[in-house]
Amino acid sequence: MEDLKSQVSFLRGLASGLDVSNETKEGKLLLKIIDVLANISQVVDSLGKSYEELIEYMEAIDQDLTDLEDDYYEGLEDEDEFEDEPDDDETEEDNYFTVECPDCKEVVYLDEDLLEEDDTLEVLCPKCERVVFVNDKHFDEGEEEENND
Repeated sequence: MEDLKSQVSFLRGLASGLDVSNETKEGKLLLKIIDVLANISQVVDSLGKSYEELIEYMEAIDQDLTDLEDDYYEGLEDEDEFEDEPDDDETEEDNYFTVECPDCKEVVYLDEDLLEEDDTLEVLCPKCERVVFVNDKHFDEGEEEENND
């Protein structure tokens, strides 16, 4: 950043040494360009300082997060760590079955408890809103008749 400032200062000195003045069109242009370069140099310097402050702040946040993670997971032993897959006795997949929508082929997951409901329930496809399941024997028989035709 300092190199940029020194180069702009060099250009100012060079323009002064060459007697570039505001009295000519070319002189006005060159001096204005040097002023713009000086402003750009100041902005770049300011951005560099802001960037360094952000880096320090980010590192402090990262360290704080690391400390929080260490405190949170401190009491866990190796066998207590979280696993991607639950144990067999914790699996809830056994309580669900799937139905594929005949129109859009969307797979719909249904709870097996729906089969035991006394009330008639219709389950709609979330994608196309077609009835994909009804816990009523009449619906099942009607489906079988449609499939046999």
